[in-house]
Amino acid sequence: MIYHIVTTPECNLCCEYCCGKSFSEPESKLKFESVPETPQYTMSELNSFLKKDEDKPVSIIFYGGEPLLNIDFIKKVMDSQKKYKVVKNFLIQTNGTLLDKLPKKYVNKFHTILVSIDGGRETTNKNRGEGTWEKVTKNLHLIKKNGFKGEIIARMAVEEPTHFYQDVMDLVEPKDKESFKFSSVHWQLDANMWHDYEKRNFAKWVKEYNEDISKLSAYWLDQLSKGNTLRFYPFIGILNSLIFGTKYYLRCGSGVGNFTILPNGKISTCPIMSGVKEYYLGDIKSTKPETLPFKITVKAPCNKCKDLELCGGRCLYSNINPVWPKKGINEICDSIRHLINEMQIIAPKVKKLIDSKKVNKKELQFLKYN
Repeated sequence: MIYHIVTTPECNLCCEYCCGKSFSEPESKLKFESVPETPQYTMSELNSFLKKDEDKPVSIIFYGGEPLLNIDFIKKVMDSQKKYKVVKNFLIQTNGTLLDKLPKKYVNKFHTILVSIDGGRETTNKNRGEGTWEKVTKNLHLIKKNGFKGEIIARMAVEEPTHFYQDVMDLVEPKDKESFKFSSVHWQLDANMWHDYEKRNFAKWVKEYNEDISKLSAYWLDQLSKGNTLRFYPFIGILNSLIFGTKYYLRCGSGVGNFTILPNGKISTCPIMSGVKEYYLGDIKSTKPETLPFKITVKAPCNKCKDLELCGGRCLYSNINPVWPKKGINEICDSIRHLINEMQIIAPKVKKLIDSKKVNKKELQFLKYN
């Protein structure tokens, strides 16, 4: 299984979609408790828990806040594997601003680095603060120079008024000479996470987003036919199901094959539920990993939807704690149906490229829940 390990809830940025919106958010119906700023468990306790997991391989995603604010802990976990040998893959979800602070011998151990970046210079700096894009791209060039061979995924938070297609192009075909060129991109709509529907013009923007998805789908297929396999994760996840019959419940795996270990040792379904006691699944000292899956799953309307198998339920947190009106949630669902429809259109063409050996199917496969 995969475990998000929260190294600290603290962050060194105040991004618009996260910290920025939290200041105007009404009190949640969920009851949150504060979690420690640093992990309170020992390496022995962590590895003893992980060793019990029979669903191999065991993978760890360092997460935050900003995980690199606790570099010593990351190094300690990695170094502990010389003794315990239970973790197959190390990954990290980071804003990228502190990647230059982690020694390259540790950076180069990562299987995957997911870096928060929303497009080009203007879009990213607007969302994450002036100078963020410059620092992140500089650090990505540095780690490549220092020998990093793993996958680097651009992790986009998408909302209006940005132009989605152009933002993706700024990542995969950048014009800015300082840019870092990505071949892997993952995105998620900032929708139904905050009480902000009435403040936004989501219905109008999502029509533009759907048009951009169609445009991006055509672009992706054209690149694939030319031998350039861009790993657009929302695309290849659905295509894996359509072409290879890969089964998913939630695309991210939360509560199924992907869990979160909080600094207090408690286990949650996903990092967003950090501190929500009613959705804790246990703790690393007393819980057996095999008891975790399917304790908490999506409920209505997702569990009754005909598109559940391909959609996966989108987001467990927003399903359990919906904060948008039904109208807004339906608009989100319509955008997912549009994405599924676009993938159903191109799936036969992709399969034909695979069958003719023009595309190696391994290029469309990936570590589940990336």
